[in-house]
Amino acid sequence: CQKSFDCVTKANCVTNTDNGKYKTNDCFNFLTCCLRLKRSSNEGYRAVMKCFNGRKNDKNVESEAVDLADYAWKHSIVHVCEGGENGQLDTARNDQLLDFDWQVTKIEKVGVVEVIRDGQMYLKLRPNDRPVHLITHAQQLSAPAVQKDHRQYCSQLLGGRLSMIYESHAFPEILKVRKTAEFYCLNRGSVGEEGND
Repeated sequence: CQKSFDCVTKANCVTNTDNGKYKTNDCFNFLTCCLRLKRSSNEGYRAVMKCFNGRKNDKNVESEAVDLADYAWKHSIVHVCEGGENGQLDTARNDQLLDFDWQVTKIEKVGVVEVIRDGQMYLKLRPNDRPVHLITHAQQLSAPAVQKDHRQYCSQLLGGRLSMIYESHAFPEILKVRKTAEFYCLNRGSVGEEGND
């Protein structure tokens, strides 16, 4: 977290292959840090806010942070796959590709096509990862509806797109995604905004 935060606040990022602005690890670490903070206690949030408050006079902090966050959402999995480092691939798999909250947020921010691309790139390196294959396939089947309304993602997965009916055993990762999607549907809804059902 601190390394990524320092990258944002000091603008010390160097060239990479996409747009010449950020390091692969900084983008991946930044996005992973954001996901962990999202799940953490108020203490973690307060610590980050303390760091930001200490740098309020730096006018570039906010725009640089937004810029890095946008870039990280779009390209972090691509960079991890291009790097091929097993530890980062495992983290990307478990904390992002197979995490329902990450999927929903990325679909909202950059679209379902980017999420599908992430799964496909990962599967080029690890073609036998059945849970990632099932998620990616469900996303492909859901793409037409989700492109029209990202809020349909949850109901698409639960409506049969994410099925293990032909599998010899249930995958815990898929069961977790389905359980989180059910919770999401019950608590946040998966249809239009209030009054637009």
